[in-house]
Amino acid sequence: MGYLSCNEKSAIAICDSYNWELLSKNPRKIRRPFKIAEFDLSDLHSATDGFSAAKLLGKGSHGWVYKAELQRLKLVAAVKKTKAPSIYGGAANPADNELEILSRIYHPRLVNLIGFAVDPNQHKLIVVEYMPNGSLYDLLHGSRRPPGWVKRTRFALQVAWAVQFLHSSQPPIIHRDIKSSNVLIDADFNSRISDFGLALRGHVEDVRVRSTPPAGTLGYLDPGYLAPGDLSTKSDVFSFGILLLEIISGRNAIDVNYSPPSVVEWALPEIESGNFEGICDPRIGPPDDAGALRRMAVLAARCVRCAAERRPGMEEVVECLKGVYKRMKMQSQICVNVGRRVAKYEALDDGAEVVRNARTGSRRNGKVSSVASVQVRSDVERVGRSKSMGSGSEIKYQSLDGGWRRVKMSKSKSMGINALSIGTTKWEESKLLVDLGENVGGEEK
Repeated sequence: MGYLSCNEKSAIAICDSYNWELLSKNPRKIRRPFKIAEFDLSDLHSATDGFSAAKLLGKGSHGWVYKAELQRLKLVAAVKKTKAPSIYGGAANPADNELEILSRIYHPRLVNLIGFAVDPNQHKLIVVEYMPNGSLYDLLHGSRRPPGWVKRTRFALQVAWAVQFLHSSQPPIIHRDIKSSNVLIDADFNSRISDFGLALRGHVEDVRVRSTPPAGTLGYLDPGYLAPGDLSTKSDVFSFGILLLEIISGRNAIDVNYSPPSVVEWALPEIESGNFEGICDPRIGPPDDAGALRRMAVLAARCVRCAAERRPGMEEVVECLKGVYKRMKMQSQICVNVGRRVAKYEALDDGAEVVRNARTGSRRNGKVSSVASVQVRSDVERVGRSKSMGSGSEIKYQSLDGGWRRVKMSKSKSMGINALSIGTTKWEESKLLVDLGENVGGEEK
């Protein structure tokens, strides 16, 4: 077996992620930064407090997952305690399958293998990287503060990177169970693909692949995958398309509370009619960039086409999502900058004060009132001088929304008025328009 490589004492299990995105652009440069460890059962028993309920992270179809504090390695990990091999009969044991695959690959967008152990009853214990922020399913469906569009697009792009890596491996790996609950979120809030119990490693014409019965999760499973011979990398593309619709809409792949319950049957007619905003998660509303939303929705629709050969490959999916993510991130930054400016000038507008500083006198001693001035607290523009004669004199300034406002001056004889207006300077106006993507002075920016 490929995973019987070393013992626990020689393992180095410290993972740095600062350059993972750079490395992911060139998978050949990615190397496992640690050796796979064979742990003593006593070490894992101690690290999980005897596999106590307090350490239980979750339960899946193939076993239980516990949080483990590995003191010798100074590492927090997750231990998957799988079910007995006998319950699978003649079928491949998912634990053996996961160990076999994860021991041969490594990628920063996967939940990677750290080591393993075997108990006296031949139960496999798989030690993988710990993901402290739960699953994408939890974020989309259980969070009080659902992620915004930039985070959603980044999650989708990172999953696409991982699937592309699997499909481009030699031999290819077909995950067969891409879904939101199998996408975990790491400490840096990046998404990772987990659970390779159903994955198949090999070319579609290989005997093992062609003899493995179809498997997957209802709602994500390719409807064209009805027999072993139907399997291809495009089956993962279909599942990814469902996941992408789930990210956009916030709806489960199958939800009996809606009619139709399938996210595909509900979303595709809306996408075909051009109602892209109609499929957006109502908790966050549509993004400001309608074009980016359209591209992402159309991509999802292409991924879930009935004919597998008409679906895009994951390389094309990655390139499309790169563009969408770039646009979403840029639009978000523009909105933040504009919001800050609007708040700034609204605060100035609300705080504007007209202060009359007058040195009063009388005609008898030849003294007259001094100039009345308009004072504001900060960030104002001198717009010129005017002369006011008599009562009811006014100056006016233009606010950020383009409307003119008037400030009534006190009665005065002939004097100069230094009027200070609230609003943007010419430079500020130009910069604001550039940030909004508009033309300034008839030139394209």
